[in-house]
Amino acid sequence: MVRLTKRLAECVGLWLAEGDRKSLSEITFTNNSFNLIELFYKQLKIIFKNNNNFRLYTYLPSERHKIDLPIRFSTEKFYTDSRANKPYFILRLAGRDLIRKWKRIVEKVSENKKFYIYILRGFFAGEGNIKTGAHCNRTIRIAQKQELTIINEILNSIEVIFKFSARERAYVITGRNNWKKFADLRIADLHPIKNRRFWETYNEFVEWHYSPNFILKNILLELDEPKTSSELADIFNRHQSRIQHILVRLKHEGRVTNFRVGSTNYWTPAGKNIIIISKRKAQIMKLLSVPHLTSDISKKLGIDWKAANNRLRELSKLGLVIRKNYLWHKVSTKLEVKVL
Repeated sequence: MVRLTKRLAECVGLWLAEGDRKSLSEITFTNNSFNLIELFYKQLKIIFKNNNNFRLYTYLPSERHKIDLPIRFSTEKFYTDSRANKPYFILRLAGRDLIRKWKRIVEKVSENKKFYIYILRGFFAGEGNIKTGAHCNRTIRIAQKQELTIINEILNSIEVIFKFSARERAYVITGRNNWKKFADLRIADLHPIKNRRFWETYNEFVEWHYSPNFILKNILLELDEPKTSSELADIFNRHQSRIQHILVRLKHEGRVTNFRVGSTNYWTPAGKNIIIISKRKAQIMKLLSVPHLTSDISKKLGIDWKAANNRLRELSKLGLVIRKNYLWHKVSTKLEVKVL
């Protein structure tokens, strides 16, 4: 009984991508990364413990090209392929019983959804590539002559939006949401060159491309606590001016309100029963437990009369204080007064 593992599932993905699925007499795997050849070889060694008849065929771009293999195989042959830009390798293990057993393993792994991500990781290492172009076009491609049911199922299971291009003979995946899903799953980790290319391209994204009105529809959800336009700009990865424009629109529609603290505006949903004041205004409110003249507040806080008067008038507009016979009085309120 072969134990099904994540590493084995990655090798299943590798073989589905670049193995000979039609062969009835041998297990074959082709790749230009010797790391992947070694990975596949070690997994087959675990499955077929007593078999050591592995053959490795190395194809070099020219006769002058030299390469040292870090591990040895029972049969090693070297050839020249003038069409190749870099060396590539073909690993073979012959035996009808072996290929039948391997295909049963592939079938079992492919039927188990918990291995889907690892199959895709292996498949991408074999047939995946990154395409960039004009107008910041960034595309993840998975080469294939025609659609494969297993790849469709895997992409749908992780909710990746894709299309299959018969002309390009590839799955075509765009959009940063899809890129982020692949990044979170470390989809390119197995192939060193593709992995570097993936992260270089992913890190070039400047901002999310949201669907129309996405921010307008979701900004209220972020206002569970008072926030500034700068904080919201960081959340949505947009310029502060863009966020301010949306907030002003929502304010005109009566859906948000703002409180000015010093030189900063804090935004909350309209009707949230909250008032935001500065620490200076909170000091004045504390003094008004007993009615005071403006001049008294000015002296006790060590600020000029005009500054004290301006803060009192701002508190009056908020309905927190009232002036009677030259004295300022604190007004009780059921609203939550938050000090920032």
